[in-house]
Amino acid sequence: MVCNTPQELLAEIKRYMYINNIQDKDLAVQMKKSPQSVSQFFKNGNPNLSTLFDICQALNLEVDFHLSPIDDN
Repeated sequence: MVCNTPQELLAEIKRYMYINNIQDKDLAVQMKKSPQSVSQFFKNGNPNLSTLFDICQALNLEVDFHLSPIDDN
């Protein structure tokens, strides 16, 4: 999947959580954060890269980046 914004990436993470029946509070426990702060990550929609890595690590997800030029067509 190509994500062009942090919001798209967070939506994909939320979709993964929904499919796997993982609630925000479960993620909060794994991240050692309050449920409110985890909720804010998704509500604000603009986490820093470190936070995205922390979320993925807590969900046991591998982060795989591929850089490619944007097609002008």
